[in-house]
Amino acid sequence: MSVRATDRLIGDLVVVSALPNSPHMVVQAVEADTKIIITSWFSDNNEFQEGQFPANSLDRVDPDKIKKAAKPKKASRK
Repeated sequence: MSVRATDRLIGDLVVVSALPNSPHMVVQAVEADTKIIITSWFSDNNEFQEGQFPANSLDRVDPDKIKKAAKPKKASRK
């Protein structure tokens, strides 16, 4: 589901819906009249990058999925 180009989107995490391995990007600015979202992220080489995407090509990142992926596994005794 695509996002809406509103100022409330600023600061949220988004991904490109058409890319299966899209990085998590932070919304920096929204151009509501042209429905363009300006995002930033870090590449695999830890380089800061920025990009502009149409609002209909982005999806919000579900915060529950981030917490589950970041949760460390419990160690088991053998």
